[in-house]
Amino acid sequence: MALEQSESLNRFSPKFRKELETKVRSFGKSVRYKFSIENPNPDPEKKSGEFVWPFAYYLDPTTFSIVDPYEDRPTEQSLKRVGIMDGYREENTGMPPRPKFKKIKLEASLKGVLKLNLDNPEDFEKAMILELHPKHIGGQFADPNKQQIIKRVDEIALATANRDERSARSKARNVAENMSDKEIFDFADAMSWDSTEDMGILRDRVEALAESDPKFFNDLVESKSVEYKALVKQAIDKGVIAFDMAEYKMYWCGNMQTIVMLSPDGIKSENEKFADWLQLGGEKATTVHKKIKSLTGNSKEVPA
Repeated sequence: MALEQSESLNRFSPKFRKELETKVRSFGKSVRYKFSIENPNPDPEKKSGEFVWPFAYYLDPTTFSIVDPYEDRPTEQSLKRVGIMDGYREENTGMPPRPKFKKIKLEASLKGVLKLNLDNPEDFEKAMILELHPKHIGGQFADPNKQQIIKRVDEIALATANRDERSARSKARNVAENMSDKEIFDFADAMSWDSTEDMGILRDRVEALAESDPKFFNDLVESKSVEYKALVKQAIDKGVIAFDMAEYKMYWCGNMQTIVMLSPDGIKSENEKFADWLQLGGEKATTVHKKIKSLTGNSKEVPA
């Protein structure tokens, strides 16, 4: 029997025990738990990585109490003490031997991740304990007064997320590698990079972004924001429009007339805010957009 029952330990109601065992079996042949027990690496050079883990970590408390939601037997209490028995301590005191309890241990080499083979009875017991433990983040019996450090890794969700990320990265890499020089220049301008840099350098930056943040890259190139952001930067570079920081407005350089007053609120730059206005600001913004394209030429010379 998983989580062996004794006179004072693991005396779950039949319904609760069955529910717990069924839950653990639903994880499949194995399950992983992530323990947030790492500390920043004090080594300035970070030769072994950003974090370090304890040489040996023992989860506490080893035993704890929970309330069995289904206990209705007249001879049993709903408050249950939980733990994994590990025999008894031999004492020469004349008193009955005291029980010993197994501790869940993580060595530094595991880097805070405990993988349990659920075909192994001992690992199955550990999984049951971790599901009930007061330090389990979001667990049924999580104790808000204790530091929450344990989180079960959802293997199916993780696999799906990994596949989605690989797909997004593959898509982003393909788009970046097939961008024309003009598209590279426009993308650099949209990112407010120095688009006068060598094409090889710009391509490297674009491809690096596609590799490191594929979702952001894909969302950006699939939207019209690249076109609008690039146009704003090119118009400013060519002296078609300018931004007045004091009055927080965009204006025409030719006659100094105000185009639009922008809001200083938010974290976006003035160029981004103006690009958003050009895209979403209605009929006036559409007219301004056409005029800027005409005056800017909406083109950048690409070296042969």
